[in-house]
Amino acid sequence: MELEVVAIKYVGLATVKRLAEHGITTVEQLAALSVEALTALPGIGENTAPLIIANAQEILAPPIIEAEVETPEPMEEVESVEVVTEVAPETSPEPELSVKAQKKLAKQAKKLKKAQKAEKKAARKAEKKAEKKAEKQLKAEKKAAEKAEKKAAKQAKKEKKAEKKAAKQKG
Repeated sequence: MELEVVAIKYVGLATVKRLAEHGITTVEQLAALSVEALTALPGIGENTAPLIIANAQEILAPPIIEAEVETPEPMEEVESVEVVTEVAPETSPEPELSVKAQKKLAKQAKKLKKAQKAEKKAARKAEKKAEKKAEKQLKAEKKAAEKAEKKAAKQAKKEKKAEKKAAKQKG
């Protein structure tokens, strides 16, 4: 996994831009540079260059695990405890982000949260609008059905009246 140089201490947005202009965009590339090569770039001083490179190498180095190991009962007097140092298996370390990068991430998270909130609000609004439309349509259908019933009842009444009149004329 390639880490971007913004994850390195002492590297701000202006420095990221200058490094990118010279083809350096990852922590791996930066860690491989010499102090002389880095100070040759504009805007990077001889005091800051070693700090930047050291931090890049630190980010890339696998974490070292130190553990205290108790020694068995000594046969003779021993006044120290052995410390075993081993290198952990290859894991990608959590890069320490600069304050600017942290602020940028926080700002992006805030924007995302705001966009999600607006999206939920729009969805609720659309849902309410659809419900109102459905209610209105149901009401219109009910009104049309009542009107059709009245018309049918009126027609039936008219027909019944006509039948009575026809029956009266016959008999």
